[in-house]
Amino acid sequence: MSFNDFTWQIKRPSATPPRGLFSYALRFLACILTMEVMLHYMYVVAIKDAGAWQGNTPAELSMIGLWNLIVVWLKLLIPWRFFRLWALADGIDPPENMVRCMANNYSTLGFWRSWHRSYNLWTVRYIYIPLGGSNNLIVATTLVFTFVALWHDLSFRLLAWGWLISLFILPEIIGRKLLPAAKYGDMSWYRHVCALGAVLNILLMLIANLVGFVDTTKLMLRLTD
Repeated sequence: MSFNDFTWQIKRPSATPPRGLFSYALRFLACILTMEVMLHYMYVVAIKDAGAWQGNTPAELSMIGLWNLIVVWLKLLIPWRFFRLWALADGIDPPENMVRCMANNYSTLGFWRSWHRSYNLWTVRYIYIPLGGSNNLIVATTLVFTFVALWHDLSFRLLAWGWLISLFILPEIIGRKLLPAAKYGDMSWYRHVCALGAVLNILLMLIANLVGFVDTTKLMLRLTD
């Protein structure tokens, strides 16, 4: 949250209703339980860390990569929700960082608006808009994700992740310009085109995040040759 928002809420605390706070606490506990069940019964993280890939089919390797990404999503979601719950109990209402599950986003742009949302708002406010925003879309997007990659760590793997993300955003932007919903939304075929685009977006986002944060993509490609 911005400093101005924080100081405003310090002076005028927002009282979250007890029922809403209790409901949010239950959702937080459900996230912890989900993580515990996954780590107890699904050994995808251990397989990745130990490099125990021998004998796995390409489909199994793909699922290992996917579930590793879901674990990454959960391990970020849990601490952020804990601190937001603490802030809500203290009268401060910060933005929710992980709005939707990473496997529940059919839009590339929507994916990044829902992942680490407070950081997304910061990069939009201080980097994307000063660089020209939608009027300078390709350059602004590439520089934003280059900055985000370097913010995570100084490594070529993360730079490749940032550049892949910038590249994979383009199909959705081009599709929206060629087939705007305002013009073709009532056509019977439009929903099927959107469904195909959604599948492409999800696959592209999975590939980029596997390259950046799971590092199993090279092995998968080698085993599927």
